[in-house]
Amino acid sequence: MTTLATRSDRRPRSGAHTRPNLAGETAVVLGLVVLLIGAVLASSGFSVVTQLAVVGATLVVALTIPAVFKARRGADLTPFLLAPIVLSAFQNVYLLPVVPDMDPAAFPVIIIINFVDAVLLLGVLAVTRSRTGTHPLVRVTAVCLGITTAWGWASALVFGAEMVATLSAFRNVVTPLVFLLLGLLAARSTRPTVFATGVVAVAAVTIAFGFWELNSTSFWQDAGIRPLWNAKTLGIRDSTGLPGNFFSSELFDGLPARRMVSSFADPVHFGTFLFVAFAAAVWLRRWIIAGFCVAAASYAVSKGFLLSTLVFVAVWARTYANPVVQALAVIAALGTAVWFYTFAAESSTGSTDVHIDGFLAAFTELPGHPIGRGLGNSGVRRAATAEYADRSDVSESGIGVIISQLGVIGLVVFGVFFVALVRAASSVTERNARLVAVGLTLAFLLNATFNEVALSPNSAAAYFILIGLVIGSDHLRRQSDPIEQGTPWK
Repeated sequence: MTTLATRSDRRPRSGAHTRPNLAGETAVVLGLVVLLIGAVLASSGFSVVTQLAVVGATLVVALTIPAVFKARRGADLTPFLLAPIVLSAFQNVYLLPVVPDMDPAAFPVIIIINFVDAVLLLGVLAVTRSRTGTHPLVRVTAVCLGITTAWGWASALVFGAEMVATLSAFRNVVTPLVFLLLGLLAARSTRPTVFATGVVAVAAVTIAFGFWELNSTSFWQDAGIRPLWNAKTLGIRDSTGLPGNFFSSELFDGLPARRMVSSFADPVHFGTFLFVAFAAAVWLRRWIIAGFCVAAASYAVSKGFLLSTLVFVAVWARTYANPVVQALAVIAALGTAVWFYTFAAESSTGSTDVHIDGFLAAFTELPGHPIGRGLGNSGVRRAATAEYADRSDVSESGIGVIISQLGVIGLVVFGVFFVALVRAASSVTERNARLVAVGLTLAFLLNATFNEVALSPNSAAAYFILIGLVIGSDHLRRQSDPIEQGTPWK
């Protein structure tokens, strides 16, 4: 069987007559990422205007301008696509020592530097890449992004919202759209398997860090996590000096477990990232790292990883197995989900019900707020605001927050987007690649239904870049190979 990886490696691309040393180029780009981090650290004591000017100029010079030259030459952009993922993975570590010196007004921008980098790279691809042969999903996604942006900010102005909450909400809401477009547009020159290899490499580093920090009992307290979490307006447990979600809501032998959080300093982001790394490792047949992903997710007590794995197993059976095995796989997945819910209901402090209720509340509140509450006016951050009189009960659900904030318009726009995405993913020709695209798409949807954090770039960026690369690369291959027209996933 000829796989997507082997076929795509043979597909001619502009600038591919001599294959560049991608490992060396990746090392250079990682060095530029370190330079950007150095600019953040060195400018932390400056005024807000000065720091943002220094960081912005460094970002443009170090990452955006080199990306322009690479894109125009048709080079593989994997190193630049990995840059925002690396920033996400280590942001909460490199910010620890400088947060007390940072101007509070600069902090909300500094913590979305990964998203800003992605937007700039998307702009580079939009102006340098030919529109010929692009997947129809590009147009659908671009229209959805335009409507979401226009209505989101209009609703924020109409209903009023605190600016930091609005910026955070906007970043999360458009993350799937922005990063999918990145993958789709980069597919003309970037091999999905190369990017997947990069994701696996980042996962290996974060897993190693995770085991180290889990056994370094005072690392986070000594490094200054309290000032960082205070700057994020998040809580710290006085009894432990650690964030509350560093401990499981489920009780094991009567006690909560200290969760592995790795360099993400967040077990939810870490667990979500581990699943995309697991799917990439399975695709590449890197079984050892796939096993480490499972082990690390267990230490992180990641419910998102468990649910995503159940989805992945069901998609695998649907892709490869006969009807009997398919039925058994679905029954096993549903049975495991029911067992876990029962376990969580009996041994948890109620976290699981909060996630479910937060999603359902979006639909019960929709008749009273058909055009939404406005961008930034629902979700965990807004629910914590005591003076918000008409507080929404929608929180801890990414899909629920979209519906609550954007109303019927958000429901329709994202409904169209995800239907188009699932159809495009299920039409990928090669089965291994189709398993990755469909599995990641459905896993994200399930996670975002019951977890607001799933929308963050720290969780979702790698998902949608890889999905976009797989779909876009398959579309381009079929255009260049008329014999292979593809078969939808039926």
